[in-house]
Amino acid sequence: MRKWFILLALMLLAGCSSQSAMAGDSYAKEIIKQYPELKDHKFTVTSVKRVVDGDTFQTEEGDKVRLIGVNTPETVKPNSPVETYGKEASDFTKKQLSGKTVYMFSDAGDKDKYSRLLRYVFIQGEQKMFNEVLISEGYANTMTIPPNVLYADKFVKLEKTARDNNKGLWGIDSGSKKSKK
Repeated sequence: MRKWFILLALMLLAGCSSQSAMAGDSYAKEIIKQYPELKDHKFTVTSVKRVVDGDTFQTEEGDKVRLIGVNTPETVKPNSPVETYGKEASDFTKKQLSGKTVYMFSDAGDKDKYSRLLRYVFIQGEQKMFNEVLISEGYANTMTIPPNVLYADKFVKLEKTARDNNKGLWGIDSGSKKSKK
């Protein structure tokens, strides 16, 4: 009996696999229905404590997370001015993620050179991956860094559509907030 208890405790400490954790999680199942490529990728569920900028946030556990495949204009780069549309992108991410429960899926690489977790992020209850929303609404452009390329082609297509429709940063005329339309 003691061996069984120790084995169970070790399994809990090590964490569940994506498949076993997903078994009782209806929202995770919905994500996999829409994004079947994520089926065998590990995921975690957490709350967003604070947003650093448009493509980076901190979890309640203290982990910094960088969204895979997207790059928003900078707002917190030392000794540099805020880039055009950076404040809008940061404000959008703050409004969308602050205090929310998110599901974070990994790709091939786990962390970047700054030790931030690299993740595809879903806001609990939302139908679309947040990384995609940033691109399709014009708050970010694509940034593909191998080995995290699972949605690279899809993100490029979303960016092209956003550009063609003058969405967000693609609608800015000479650095002003005016749309080209």
